[in-house]
Amino acid sequence: MIKQWRRMSDARSVPSKVMYLTVLPFYRQKCIESLLTQAEDRVCIYAGPRQLTASVTTGISPDLYRPLKAFFLFDRVIVLRDHWADAIRAESLMVDLNPRCASAWAMLAIRKVLGRRTLVWGHLFPRAGAGSWTARLRRFMRSLANGTVLYGFDSVVPARQDLPEQPVWVAPNALYSRDVLGPCISKSAPSSVIYVGRLVPEKKVDLLIQGFALAARNIDTARLKIVGQGSDLASLKTLANDLGCGDRISFLGPITETEKLERVYADALCSVSPGYVGLSLTQSLGFGVPMLIADNEPHAPEVELERFGGVLRFTEDDPSSLGALLQKVYLKEVEFPSAKELARPIQANYSAESMAMGLLDSLAGTPQDLDDTGWPRS
Repeated sequence: MIKQWRRMSDARSVPSKVMYLTVLPFYRQKCIESLLTQAEDRVCIYAGPRQLTASVTTGISPDLYRPLKAFFLFDRVIVLRDHWADAIRAESLMVDLNPRCASAWAMLAIRKVLGRRTLVWGHLFPRAGAGSWTARLRRFMRSLANGTVLYGFDSVVPARQDLPEQPVWVAPNALYSRDVLGPCISKSAPSSVIYVGRLVPEKKVDLLIQGFALAARNIDTARLKIVGQGSDLASLKTLANDLGCGDRISFLGPITETEKLERVYADALCSVSPGYVGLSLTQSLGFGVPMLIADNEPHAPEVELERFGGVLRFTEDDPSSLGALLQKVYLKEVEFPSAKELARPIQANYSAESMAMGLLDSLAGTPQDLDDTGWPRS
């Protein structure tokens, strides 16, 4: 199917559906594969090299999309180049809901004048919240579009309230195919706390190490595994050694292979998000592992998964609060739903197939069956 799409996308005819995006990180691989497999007609996908955040780069297979060149004005504005004609001529076009992408603004304006259907895809609000000035810019972008595609179901109601006449779709933020999701099997009892994500200041991994060090004083068996890479790696290793727990912390580097990552989760009592939480919550619950998250952080829409259980909160920016909660986890003084119960809603609504279908429905203009709260009826 994907080879067939490549042949069609190389044709000179006007594309019917186009996605013209700033970035497609490696974790979009399964979603895009599923999208191209499910598509009944041509979908042309274009993607730039990276976000403004240099660590967020396009990483899906090159045969799934056409690359775009980009330049960055003062590291604050993204301008995508190439294939503008295909994007402007498309019957249905999807661009980023990102006020910092000048190309998205241009596409919205040009196609508005031409009367062509354009969708915006992204977070309803920035991490700064609904009251920020960039939130107002996002609303204006949406007003120029013919529909909005969101990452989470809890965003549907506020989106409808903002622009009651505009249709809304959800492409639930997902990582893996449905058949991969489910509890990870281990021959031994889980014994570690884990972190999976970028090692950058906004993720506050230093807070996790400080909290773990406090818990480890009272728990001889305590172990922490950190998966990821980033600018803070060296300073985090130094911090672990300075706090006397360096021998109990394993820095495993980036792990993208599902089989290897499953082995890490199979040994996890819980995962931790010391800063704002995002896709790591979907990942953790999808593998049947509960998560500890900070109480008052600008969390991404994935925090809506908290309603299904398996999530406990600690006081933000407070190592002692996190340390005390970690100690309770190790001593089994807290209870979580079973691994199967944690994974079930992820398998049902947050798979790569579900995300791809949400994108395809929006491109085709097919309404989703959502109730008054924005959640699937089935």
